[in-house]
Amino acid sequence: MSVPNQIEAFEMNNHFNINTERTSDIIEENIEEENSNDNIIFQDEKENMENDKNAKVRAFCGIKGDSELSCILNLAVSAIGGGCFNFPFIMYEGGILVSLIIFFFVTICIYYSIDLLRSFVVDTKYFSYALMTETILGSKWLKIYAFCSFTIYTCMEVSYLSSIFLYVKNMHKLDGVLSQVIYFIISIIIEILICLYITKISYMHSLSIISIFCFILILFSLIVVSIVANCTDEVSNKFIFKNLFFPDLLPDTFINKLFKIASYIMIYVYGYSYHSTFPTLIGTLKNVNNTNTKKVHIISFAIISMSYLLISIFGFILSNEVPTEIFQEQGDLFTGSWATLAIPFKYCLCVFLLLIIPIRFIVLRDNYITLFGKRRFTILKELPIVTIFIIICNILVFSVSEFETHLKQLQIKSLVQAFGGIFGVIISFCLPVINYVSVNGKKKVKSIIGYVIMIIFSLFGILSTGHTFHQIFIGDNKKE
Repeated sequence: MSVPNQIEAFEMNNHFNINTERTSDIIEENIEEENSNDNIIFQDEKENMENDKNAKVRAFCGIKGDSELSCILNLAVSAIGGGCFNFPFIMYEGGILVSLIIFFFVTICIYYSIDLLRSFVVDTKYFSYALMTETILGSKWLKIYAFCSFTIYTCMEVSYLSSIFLYVKNMHKLDGVLSQVIYFIISIIIEILICLYITKISYMHSLSIISIFCFILILFSLIVVSIVANCTDEVSNKFIFKNLFFPDLLPDTFINKLFKIASYIMIYVYGYSYHSTFPTLIGTLKNVNNTNTKKVHIISFAIISMSYLLISIFGFILSNEVPTEIFQEQGDLFTGSWATLAIPFKYCLCVFLLLIIPIRFIVLRDNYITLFGKRRFTILKELPIVTIFIIICNILVFSVSEFETHLKQLQIKSLVQAFGGIFGVIISFCLPVINYVSVNGKKKVKSIIGYVIMIIFSLFGILSTGHTFHQIFIGDNKKE
């Protein structure tokens, strides 16, 4: 299917038609004021609030659900997750200088791709990534996007639930099958309830506030413990020359380093993949225009990138040997005189990971609402979909925990991450660029830059997958 150069070349089925030849003043006055919140993911509540003149947007801690601050919090939580706990290992294995260069390169490119997506959302008022993909590129691309986003979300949820289960299992000694079954039953019920909870858009930011608070405690604890460990000489000086560029952990072969760099890039892309939720969360703003969405995007992205940088640095200096994933593989962060804080810290981690699950569930809701062709889903209709998905994810978590040794030998987790990286490239770079170009044309500078970035990351995605298969069949060839 050929991509049109102007958005009026295809029919907009989002309750209105957009004519891109209209002046920006007319768009600002007529479209933004009337249709700024035509968010199909939460259409029921929107219509109810419009019909009720006395309806008020719910506020938590003095923050309203349609405010810029709540949107910033929602966007930050939709990005920050357990994936960033892998970033310190990149600095440990690849070197300080290499990891920082890659981190800033990916950060700049991700910011650019999200800004393209933001511009598209402002122009079209499409607050559904799935719907905009279907309308512009057709049903085939919608299915590709649905598969990619579903895979990424499932990987994220299984990863979060696996970490939560590991923490709870260690704290409460859940060694028996019966105790583990009881845990999963309780966990499934809680997950279903909180996923159904955010079907009300005005409630969403309440979870974000709690989640951000937990994350601040986690980050603060990491910084304090890392500084103390280095001041007391528990950790040797890590900011030395040999740690700048690929420390002596890998053979000095160009191909191996290239594969590793591609793998690092995909891990960062995976950690930044919140494009699917971005249009929906932007749609929670009271008024959607270029000015306020730009402000929200800059502030939220600054919070996300700064948090990632702090986790990378302080996770790197936390111990002499950095595990693949801090907190999960490192044992207790608090030991000795700090031991009394170990259990509260783990509970804080569990709450943080648990509350980011429903916010990412927006991706799945976006998919099945668009694929099923319905704009309205009652809680009773969504209940079986949510329940089935949650149960499947928990079964995967239970299976992985029971056959952990066998699965590690197959390196299934590495394979999933590799394909997750490729799917992340499609969602984070390919679709935003194609959507933007379809509205603004191929000859604009932003379109050309977008295409260049898309090609670069597509190549790195292929290399990353090749590196994963190399690990599975040949090994990592680490020095003994």
